[in-house]
Amino acid sequence: MRQKSESLKKSHSDLGSFCKTFNPSLQQTAADNVDRAIFGTAPMLCTLDAAYGEGSAVTWLIPQLYNLCASVGVKVKLDDSQLTQLAQMIRNEFGYLKATEVMLFVWRFKAGCYGELYGSVDPIRIMRALRGKFSDERANHIDLHEKMERDMERRKWAETAATPEQIEAIKKKFNK
Repeated sequence: MRQKSESLKKSHSDLGSFCKTFNPSLQQTAADNVDRAIFGTAPMLCTLDAAYGEGSAVTWLIPQLYNLCASVGVKVKLDDSQLTQLAQMIRNEFGYLKATEVMLFVWRFKAGCYGELYGSVDPIRIMRALRGKFSDERANHIDLHEKMERDMERRKWAETAATPEQIEAIKKKFNK
């Protein structure tokens, strides 16, 4: 963790620099590049806290969540204290998510992938969507990626592996 936080500080000297780069306008980029969002080098929420101090992840999450709340067509939005509390819950429950994965989730939520909000922004619905469908999609994406990597390894191995005939020829050569 220390190495990752040091690396993060080299690329973004402070939290303000990180927030400026990883602002809500990058949510669509995360959605357009799902592999990069999940497997890329963006820091995890817990790494933000390790690099810039406790509460940094929450500070970064608030504009992401504000953007989500501003984008949904409901009359009652979350107030500042509710936004902060929701950000704290996400940090505590999903500290292992990368910033780009959170941005992917927010984009997909705004796109209606995880249901709708009726009348007001509901933190429980947001947490349920994050814990449920998004986490399932993420796990399936990781599983598929790992399966593809294993298949590529098998193909590489098969290309260089000796055929049964070659093995027999080698055995005969050494048994003379």
